[in-house]
Amino acid sequence: MIILLIALAVVLLLGGGGLIYYSAVFHPAQLHMQATATAQTMLTVQAQGTAAAHAQATGTAQAIANATATVQAQATAQAMATATALQSIYNQATSGTPALNDPLTGNTASHWSVYSDNGSTCAFTGGALHASATAQAGGALCPALASNFSNFAYQVKLTILKGDLAGLLFRFDTANNKAYFFVISPDSSYELFLLHSNSPDNGKILSSGRSSVIVPGLNQSNLLTVIVRGSSIYLYINKQYVVNLSDSTSSSGKIGVFGASNGTDSDVAFNDAEVWNL
Repeated sequence: MIILLIALAVVLLLGGGGLIYYSAVFHPAQLHMQATATAQTMLTVQAQGTAAAHAQATGTAQAIANATATVQAQATAQAMATATALQSIYNQATSGTPALNDPLTGNTASHWSVYSDNGSTCAFTGGALHASATAQAGGALCPALASNFSNFAYQVKLTILKGDLAGLLFRFDTANNKAYFFVISPDSSYELFLLHSNSPDNGKILSSGRSSVIVPGLNQSNLLTVIVRGSSIYLYINKQYVVNLSDSTSSSGKIGVFGASNGTDSDVAFNDAEVWNL
C-alpha cells in the first residue's frame, strides 16, 4: 500500500506538473504561434489584396491615361487635317494665272474709281491707290468699276497710314445695293460685314474677332484674301486662314478697296490686287 501510494503520488505529482507546464508554458506558446501565423496570414492576404488593388488602380489609371492620350492625339490629328485642308483651299485658289493682276500704281482696264468729293478721295499717288478721307467724311470707297466676279479669290496688300479701318469690298451689287466688306484694324481685330441697304437694318456683321496673324499698328502691311464659291466665304490674312462662313445674300458684283476712321482723318495705301476665277 505504501509503495502504491508513493507511486500514485508520483503519478499525480508528475501529472500535475505536466498540467502546470501545459497550462503555464506550452499552451500559451502554442496560442502565440497560432496567433502569429494567423496574423501573418492576414497580413499576407492584406498585402496581396493591397497589391492587387494597387495593380488594378494602376491599370485603370494607365487605361485612362492611354484613352486620354488617344483622344488628344485624334483631336490634334483632326485639327491638323482641318488646318491643312483650309490651307489647301488658299493654295489651290491662288495657284493659277490670275484674271486680274494689278500693282495699283496707276489706273488700268479695271477702271478703279478715282475721285475727290466731300472730303473722300480715291487717288493713285506715291506708287499706290490711296483711299483717304477727312474726319467729317468718315471714309472712302474705291471700287473697280469695270469688274464683275462671282466665284473667285481676291487678294490685296494694304497699309493703314492713318485711321481705324481698312479692307476689301467684294460682290458689290450696285443694282441691288448689296456688298461684303472684309475689314481689319490696327488693333488686330477683323470683321466681315454685309451691306444690304434694302434690308430693315441695312446690313449686319457676319463674323468678327481678333487674329494674331494681323500685323498690328499703323504703317504696317497686311495681305488680305477672300475666297468665295457659291455661298461659301473664306477669309485669310497674310496667307493664313482666319475664318469661314456661309452667306448667299450677294452672289456676284464688283471688287474694290476702302479706308475709314471714327472721328479722325484716314489714309490707306493699297497695292498688288489679284483676282483668280474659280
